Amino acid sequence: MNDEKTIEETKDEKLTVPPKVKKERSNEDYFRSGMLALVGIIIALATLQLYFSVDNIISTWFEYQYRPIFRSLYYVLVIVIGLFILNRYLLTKEKK
Repeated sequence: MNDEKTIEETKDEKLTVPPKVKKERSNEDYFRSGMLALVGIIIALATLQLYFSVDNIISTWFEYQYRPIFRSLYYVLVIVIGLFILNRYLLTKEKK
């Protein structure tokens, strides 16, 4: 009889979720965010440089009649890697 009463009491209790407390951002947090943005920009610029450098390498190493084939393969590889990164790091974080 005692067990039935505790079960009924727990059903009537409301679960309360404590409100999220916003943590004030410190100077260190702003510095880290700024450094992350700066490194991201540098990586993006380096990636663009690499992209165009590989295109120049294809022009240098391969005969003119084979360049479109290798450029197409290179562009497909870039698209596949870009989609992988998008799926892995950007789209999966939205689900969590």
